[in-house]
Amino acid sequence: MHTSDISEVIDAAGGFATRRQLRRAGATDRDLTRAVRSGDLHRPRLGWYTHLPRDDARVVAVSVGGRLTGGSALYELGAWMWQRPAHVSVSVAPHASRLRHRPRTLVAWDDDGVRRRGGVAMVDVRDALFRAVLEESFEIAVALVDWALHGGRIEAADLRDLVARLPADARGIADWVDADSESILESVVRVRLRRAGFHVTSQVPTGFSERTDLVVDGVLGIETDGRRWHQTRFDADIAKDLGMYVEGTIPMRLSYWTIRRDWARVLAAVEAAVALHRRGRLSRRAPRALPREVPPGPGRRGRSWRLPRRPATGTALPAWRRSDHRRRARTPDGAPRPSARSAAARAWPGEASGAGSGAAPPPSPGS
Repeated sequence: MHTSDISEVIDAAGGFATRRQLRRAGATDRDLTRAVRSGDLHRPRLGWYTHLPRDDARVVAVSVGGRLTGGSALYELGAWMWQRPAHVSVSVAPHASRLRHRPRTLVAWDDDGVRRRGGVAMVDVRDALFRAVLEESFEIAVALVDWALHGGRIEAADLRDLVARLPADARGIADWVDADSESILESVVRVRLRRAGFHVTSQVPTGFSERTDLVVDGVLGIETDGRRWHQTRFDADIAKDLGMYVEGTIPMRLSYWTIRRDWARVLAAVEAAVALHRRGRLSRRAPRALPREVPPGPGRRGRSWRLPRRPATGTALPAWRRSDHRRRARTPDGAPRPSARSAAARAWPGEASGAGSGAAPPPSPGS
């Protein structure tokens, strides 16, 4: 049997296969020995074959004598975590023996119910979540449950079963998870702000066919911008910020770096923004009406907006505009007295005498 055929059998078995499985598929002992000597396969444990790298967490778990669990398993599935866990969590049978020691491994003895679920090298997602909630930090544990709910990997009933299995002091996590969260940044920021005493809502519609990642106390809209998803949305993000202003919400954008490395400044900014909005809310003015659109015409030079109207009588005017509104002197009969400039402009003899436009202009001085 060719080595490529053996690899296909191993892939179909979940990345690992026993000698018995491979021999049933048609491989001989000589075929397996040749594949191991060539480096195409290796044996993480006696009687087990794989082509995965030796430092793969699943290979480490099988070499110990169990399966991957906890945050280590969820990381391999793409769960929301800052980085790969420092330790490899290994689930073994309650009466397992002949376990091999590997550096940076944590062994958990699980019951038979866990053994009946999952794959050959990894436990079921529900069991991995149970172990991760006990091993990881609180905010990462919430993010992992958010990831499972948001991606449809567990249902609401699974969450209730998970909480029921947890110790009493860990069951409160059910009040912190949110299936609407869409990233680890949203989950972590939401947890941190709630712990600081703020009310936080996830994925709030803005009324412009957009949604705000987090709304704090109903007045501050936070967008958690990872470079991977937002580097090509610059103009769309600006439009979203403008829409948030129109809706009466202060926009704030947080990056991965500021959330992880400068949280004290982020928290101070959130507190200041919420307080600023609350102070200005009582005296908030109505939004100023935009200039009415008019089609461009002669004399407008292509301008498509109308200048605002002049203020009503009695309204104070800026100093630079008061000259336009000086009250003209009036004649005894009440008619406006023409200014000297306008009188000189009309002092054409032909116009003064009622003659037509062909009248001669006045003689120049000295003629």
